[in-house]
Amino acid sequence: MKASIDMRRFLSLATASGLAAILWATWGAPASAGTLQVNPVLVEITTDRRTASVTVRNEEAVPITIRAYSLIWDQAGGQDNYGETAEVIVSPPVATIAPGASQLVRVGLRQPASGPRAYRLIIEEVPEANPGGGVRVALRLNLPLYVQTAAGDVAQLRWSARRHSDGGWSFEASNPGTGYARLSADVARAATGVRFDNTIHFGTVLPGATRRWRTGGELRVEDAVRLRLIQGTATNVAAVQDRN
Repeated sequence: MKASIDMRRFLSLATASGLAAILWATWGAPASAGTLQVNPVLVEITTDRRTASVTVRNEEAVPITIRAYSLIWDQAGGQDNYGETAEVIVSPPVATIAPGASQLVRVGLRQPASGPRAYRLIIEEVPEANPGGGVRVALRLNLPLYVQTAAGDVAQLRWSARRHSDGGWSFEASNPGTGYARLSADVARAATGVRFDNTIHFGTVLPGATRRWRTGGELRVEDAVRLRLIQGTATNVAAVQDRN
């Protein structure tokens, strides 16, 4: 799958000091002046293939230098957590891409995998390599890298909801399966009965993990029965109003 990132559209959001833009899975991402293309945006290493690659194309009118590295990824505590790791080799770690040219970034494991693992492949622009006047944003792409982990079924997710004393809500999705489950707003709405605003980014639930999202007190409830079921108790449900 190819991701084409139109950086000019988001130039008005930039600051003089620069901002980091992150690409998550197959969703688009804000960036700066120019267009950078990445293919694919989801990287997989299987039992039959110990390496994978990503093609990064520079459609700027000037050379761009990128840095690439990996982070280990887990969801302890209901959140995405990243940490340094030496388990993945990324080559080349630094590269300068000429205008209109492409660079192949390869990833592989130092040792054979002992089981499913999840990482992030980070590809970021080196700002110092792009001199010139005007406002510029350093682009940072954050791609999922799965090892011996296939896509799972979002229908297997176990949802729960809890209302807090301050009026806010927590929603959790637990993944009992062996594959990663990539969520969309539509999937979350069908599972919870709530229409979430665009400040909630659901992303992926890793196998054997739980992801948690916190909202404010105002909910747009489309299916109060569904919300009651995942809440698991009638307490405070009467305070939830159907906003159809």
